[in-house]
Amino acid sequence: MRDRHLEMRIAQLFAERLQIDVPAADVDLFAAGIVDSLMFVKLLASLEEHFSIHVSFEELEIDAFRTLRQIASFIAAKQAARPKARPVSTSD
Repeated sequence: MRDRHLEMRIAQLFAERLQIDVPAADVDLFAAGIVDSLMFVKLLASLEEHFSIHVSFEELEIDAFRTLRQIASFIAAKQAARPKARPVSTSD
């Protein structure tokens, strides 16, 4: 369910920031000609900003960005791997 919510948020990001309407969550964005190399760079920058993540060069596996569904899974994994904030103790 969470990935479905992420898919919708990513589709909204495509529409608002990239002015692209993605027809379905499983459409191959590259094969369909929706995303090219320049748009991919814009997409990465938008994802990093919108979801407060960093995508390193080592993580750039094109198959993780082929569909909205795959992008949502990638974002979910990045968010799950993010270190949790520890509560600060005020007692000494």
